[in-house]
Amino acid sequence: MNDPDKLLQRLAAATRREGDPYADELPLGLATRVLAKLREGRAPTLWETFALGALPVAAVITIACVMLGSPEAQPQDDADVIAQVMLETQLPTAR
Repeated sequence: MNDPDKLLQRLAAATRREGDPYADELPLGLATRVLAKLREGRAPTLWETFALGALPVAAVITIACVMLGSPEAQPQDDADVIAQVMLETQLPTAR
């Protein structure tokens, strides 16, 4: 085995044995910063207010477009469909 591969395997084995003793601890001051941001309670910006107000309007417009934009399926006989396709399709003529 190559020397770097052996070194990498030894390093991985040592990590599995030891583990990370600081894995459960938060960085110093993180909890304080998070709580301070939550307590800050800033007012929403004009853009955020507009976006939240426009959401129901956009939903209604989308539903209306889907309902009004899709044409109703008209039942047709297979023979009518085949005849229509044959009339609209030009067949190449042999010369």
